[in-house]
Amino acid sequence: METPSPSVRIVEVGPRDGLQNIPDLIATTKKIELVLRLEKAGLRTIELTSIVSPRKVPQLSDCRQVLQDSSVRQRLKNPRLRLPVLVPNIKGYDIALENGAKEVSVFVSATEGFSQANINCTVEQGIQRAQEVASTAAQAKVPVRGYVSCIFADPYDGPTSPAAVLHCVRALLDAGCYEISLGDTLGVGSPAKVHSLIEYLVNNGISTTKLAGHFHDTYGQAVANVWEAYKSGLRVFDSSVAGLGGCPFAPGAKGNVATEDLAYMFQDAGVETGIDIPRLVETGVWVSRLLSRTNASRAGTALAIKARSRLPSKATPSSRWVLAIDANGLQLYRAGLNLKVVLNRPRNGNALTESMISELTAVVASASTDSAISRIIITGKGKYFCTGMDLGKGSSPVAQGESASEAQFERLTELFEAIDQCPKVTIACLNGPAFGGGVGLAFACDVRLCVSTATVTLSEGKLGLCPATISKYVIREWGMAFAREAMLSAQPIGPEQLKSLGLVADVAKDPEELERCLEELLMRLRAVSPDASRMSKELVRLAWNDAGGEKQATGVKCLFDEMMKPGGDGAHGVCEFQSGRRVDWDTYYDKCSKSKL
Repeated sequence: METPSPSVRIVEVGPRDGLQNIPDLIATTKKIELVLRLEKAGLRTIELTSIVSPRKVPQLSDCRQVLQDSSVRQRLKNPRLRLPVLVPNIKGYDIALENGAKEVSVFVSATEGFSQANINCTVEQGIQRAQEVASTAAQAKVPVRGYVSCIFADPYDGPTSPAAVLHCVRALLDAGCYEISLGDTLGVGSPAKVHSLIEYLVNNGISTTKLAGHFHDTYGQAVANVWEAYKSGLRVFDSSVAGLGGCPFAPGAKGNVATEDLAYMFQDAGVETGIDIPRLVETGVWVSRLLSRTNASRAGTALAIKARSRLPSKATPSSRWVLAIDANGLQLYRAGLNLKVVLNRPRNGNALTESMISELTAVVASASTDSAISRIIITGKGKYFCTGMDLGKGSSPVAQGESASEAQFERLTELFEAIDQCPKVTIACLNGPAFGGGVGLAFACDVRLCVSTATVTLSEGKLGLCPATISKYVIREWGMAFAREAMLSAQPIGPEQLKSLGLVADVAKDPEELERCLEELLMRLRAVSPDASRMSKELVRLAWNDAGGEKQATGVKCLFDEMMKPGGDGAHGVCEFQSGRRVDWDTYYDKCSKSKL
């Protein structure tokens, strides 16, 4: 066995192997966003896509679009990143290079049945195709990585002999592959089998420095298999964020070992991976939510829950805000049933970065289903409330191509929709001026407070832009005529005018008074049932979307039935009224939550 190394290299296969078996087509922009998130989490080898038949693997039919994206092209030029593309033959190799790929991967099966089902050829024919690619790539000085599938068993032929694996490994190494990934495609391996196979390969002249491990988790052995392979000398491992994966040609095979699980295991053992685990966990939560699937990473799920549990309990008075999280340009405070989100980029006018937009969307979405939260407050730190999306050099998505534009549109739309559709009471505290998207952030909320120095400016027109994603909320709250004039003039609107039009509930002379105004508002809101607030918001939404229409009538009837049902907030509120008592709904919800523990 080789001398142990203090570090390992993780090959992230989520964008290719992880997504290829997802039946619902995923937008190309989301696939690219996944790659960018993984890079930000510290992954330095990320398998981008595969040049495959659209008929056999429709999920990867956009392989050319992925490679042609401007942000991907930029990263393909980065010598610190490895972004291999899987190719089945020389034609696929040519397509990959034509579209900018700098590294490719080839694959063979160690068994005949899987080879026929997967690439419609014998094992030897598969090896010949891989050799042709590797030979051509060598002349162009393009690195080639090799895969050997079904190292322990074949879904059609049964157990795989170690000799068959050795034959494929030797053939790919002789062809010029710099590394061979051993794939337990069915996930039937165990630590004993892993040790035995690696020992067999080493005894037959294969160096562990030329091997990588690729384990699936069908029988829950993947992490254990990685650790056994590590102890046996391997230092490179394939994995997929959130445990995404499975093979379309191996019925019943589960996903790849989760990247989060490997990162956690190796970190705990003092083995360096270079991965930012909190960011990786965020990515796993994000992609699982995107795909509407359960996060298959045990460590990722536990760490995400632990991060959420850092929010203090509900029992603190609303005047005593407790800082819970400070990361990614956001600060989260808790007090009672109130959650305060503070935009924390004062030097940049609290301009919204991509990560801030995604994080804020996730926070609102999480709070929307949290019974321990009744109200969400959004405010800023420093001179400005929010100056809109970040337009700094190197960070602005403007004029960066269609995919960057599409991704930013989806991010902003999801953010404003999350706030608008949130069943909790949302409050914007404008500690200073708001511009562009910052105006949308304020007016997607239910209620607004501001200081006397706060203005709102639909400034997009001055930059040749328009308030596209926020227009829905601005026009709804301001009215068409006033919104039109504000958009066309791009002039600031002062707090007194906002107050006279009913667009802000109160104006404070300074930040200290703004905080007192917020406290008074929160105390008033304690007198209103959170369920009643949710239903009232739905009534307003119905009136805006379908005033006088059938949907509004049906919706009103459903809400009426809901408020009259036994056991609801209405039943409790009326009972207390009949007894001559006023309800403090925060106290009531706090007691209800404790009684369920």
